[in-house]
Amino acid sequence: INAGITSQLLLTQFKIEGVVHYGIAGNANPSLHIGFVTIPQYWSHSALWSWQRYGYGPSDELPLEPNGDYTRNIGYIKFADYAENVTACNSHDNLLNNVWFQPEEVFPVDGTPEQRQHAFWIPVDPLYFNISKSLEDMELENCVNATTCLDETPRVVQVHRGTSAGIYVDNAAYRSFIYKKFNVTPVDMESAAVALICMQQRVPFIIIRALSDLAGGGSAESNEIDTFISLASNNSVNVVVEFIKRLVAAPLVSDH
Repeated sequence: INAGITSQLLLTQFKIEGVVHYGIAGNANPSLHIGFVTIPQYWSHSALWSWQRYGYGPSDELPLEPNGDYTRNIGYIKFADYAENVTACNSHDNLLNNVWFQPEEVFPVDGTPEQRQHAFWIPVDPLYFNISKSLEDMELENCVNATTCLDETPRVVQVHRGTSAGIYVDNAAYRSFIYKKFNVTPVDMESAAVALICMQQRVPFIIIRALSDLAGGGSAESNEIDTFISLASNNSVNVVVEFIKRLVAAPLVSDH
């Protein structure tokens, strides 16, 4: 919420040509590692849910769905799929049932105020994303100090998707679910809010996130955010600085 408010204040008070948002994030992609810097093409807010009534299933209509307020198009998570030791429960019922992922409502500044749009996957600016491809040749930090280094040499990687929610993800089952369901790599709390504001205000943006931990742990180097947060932060900053240099040097197109 704070990131969204701050972004709107900046766009309101200043003449902003574009937004470059950066930081660190958890990692849901098992093929990438701590210290890597990821640049997703799309972002989503994945914590706007319609929580289904107990006893209902995938074929049951959600409240307000006929009015277009909620949808079953994006998909759901069934809590019973992750239940263990349920023999102690007499009914074995899934009291938490299902939650359905929902798109955000957006009212673009160039649209009719009363006509809402829905958005789940928000694309970054195509020019910015194209320029960021050239960053994949950068050398990144690999060691915190002389005795603490990463097993995999970090690099800059363009990825398909990232996602945000007001949740610190430290759960391997949920991490695996969102990766398989949505093909996301960075998982954070702020980026989708920035993306939604930029979409609503029609301002080009890009988001750069260094991976500081494997969300939920799982290996010797996973979830060691206390150890590698400074390395990930430095890698993120270095990539942002280099991106801005290349952005300034790039030929402009008519839309920018």
